[in-house]
Amino acid sequence: MLKRLTFILLLMVICSYSYSQVAIDGTWATGEENTIIETYEKEDGWYGKIISSDNPKAKIGNDILIGFVEEEGEWKGKLFAAKRGKTLDAKIQPTDSELVITVSAGFFTKTLNWKKVEGKK
Repeated sequence: MLKRLTFILLLMVICSYSYSQVAIDGTWATGEENTIIETYEKEDGWYGKIISSDNPKAKIGNDILIGFVEEEGEWKGKLFAAKRGKTLDAKIQPTDSELVITVSAGFFTKTLNWKKVEGKK
C-alpha cells in the first residue's frame, strides 16, 4: 500500500511539472510584422528566439523571452523590447492557444497577446 501511494504521489509531481513546462513551449506569432518566436528550455529557464520576421531590423536567432521560470503559479522573466533597446520585467499567463504577456517598465505596463502557431512544436 505504501509503495502504491508513493508511486501515485511521484506520478502526480511528474505530471504537474511536465504540464507547467509545456504551457509556454511552442511556436508563437507576436502579431507584429509576421514575427514568429520559438520557445526553448535551458538550465535556468525558458527562452524565446525570433525564427522569422518581415521586420528587416529583427535579428533572427535573438532571444526575446529571457529566463522565464514558474514561481507560485506565475511565469516570470524578462522580455527584450527591441523598439526601446531594453530588457524589461515580464509575466506570462499561458492558455492552450495564447501567451498573454504583461511587460512592466516603471509605472507603465503593456499587455501582448501571442497566438500559438498550429502545426509547430
